[in-house]
Amino acid sequence: MSHVSAVRRTAARSLSIVLLVLLLLASLAWGGWRWTRPNVPHYPVIPIKVAVATVSKQPFIRYLEAVGELEAVQQVSVPAEVGGRIVRLPVESGQRVERDQVLVQLNDAPQRGDLVRLQGELENTRVKLERSQRLVSVNATSREAYDNARTEYITAQGALQTIKAQIDQRTIRAPFSGVLGIRKVHLGQYVNPGDILINLVGDQGLYVNFSVPEQAHSQLKPGSPLQVQLDALPDRPFEARVSSIDPVLDSSRTLSVQARLQAPTPGALPRMFARVRLAQPLPASTLSVPETAVTYNAYGEDLFVVQPPADDRSPPTVRRVSVKTGERRDGRVVINEGLSLGEQVVISGQIKLSDGAAIDPLEHSVLNDSMPSSQVMTAGGHL
Repeated sequence: MSHVSAVRRTAARSLSIVLLVLLLLASLAWGGWRWTRPNVPHYPVIPIKVAVATVSKQPFIRYLEAVGELEAVQQVSVPAEVGGRIVRLPVESGQRVERDQVLVQLNDAPQRGDLVRLQGELENTRVKLERSQRLVSVNATSREAYDNARTEYITAQGALQTIKAQIDQRTIRAPFSGVLGIRKVHLGQYVNPGDILINLVGDQGLYVNFSVPEQAHSQLKPGSPLQVQLDALPDRPFEARVSSIDPVLDSSRTLSVQARLQAPTPGALPRMFARVRLAQPLPASTLSVPETAVTYNAYGEDLFVVQPPADDRSPPTVRRVSVKTGERRDGRVVINEGLSLGEQVVISGQIKLSDGAAIDPLEHSVLNDSMPSSQVMTAGGHL
């Protein structure tokens, strides 16, 4: 048994020696292969293509905005002053009428009968007055009789004027020239005092009525220009000028303002919803950039500022900068803090950037093609 154990120990030792030799040979072969293998070149980081713009100093318009509605300079819902039956409707819905044109005629036959009677009474009292005047001049009658005759004549005149006024009340006329709305009554219908018969809108233009906070009082004055946009006519902005400002605030402490539209307003109708903007230029030193340059997050607002390259062989890089923004208008945003005049900022491609990343400005992009060449530049020149 001892002989067999010695043989096994000799075989195990020989196997270990063979394995060590093979491992040594493999290490030598791998080292030789690494020695003769050419070095792998180090490829530089590829710059990220972006578009950038220069921080500019230019006038920037701020707007005081409000909502309101249109009102015709001349408009009225024509009412019936007295009750009666409609005997004549000489106009149609939507018709243009002139001032004093008859719109609705109510039955006035009883009043016209009274008119004839009162005209006769007036004539009779006139004759009595003339007779009394002749007699009193020759002392043939008393002064009291003359005064009574004169009083009867004046009373008859008043009664005649009253019946004429009643007849006029039953003839409804247009108070001004304009276009009628849809008739609300029909021939033969009985109307009560105060019933609306028809709407009439004049052709003297339109007002826009709106309200602003009391803090805006100092920014408004008669003659101030406004921009008016109607939701019903989105492609046709209108100009207006403030015509009057209510001297009393309403219960919600807002100021009521009325402005008159300056140009003809085809298609605009009273009661249309209007958006009003009062331009208020900011100082000429206002710094602004394209709004696409600013990234908004929970911690604030920031953007990427272009850093010049270290040498001719290196690309420019970017640095993330926190900023404070102001007004936003027409695709640009005011920068209150964080930037200086002349710096360049990235306006597209920020999603791929990080602080210190290398950039390669594009010569053209969708963003800067629509902007003036003086405002959009690459790191090396104008886009």
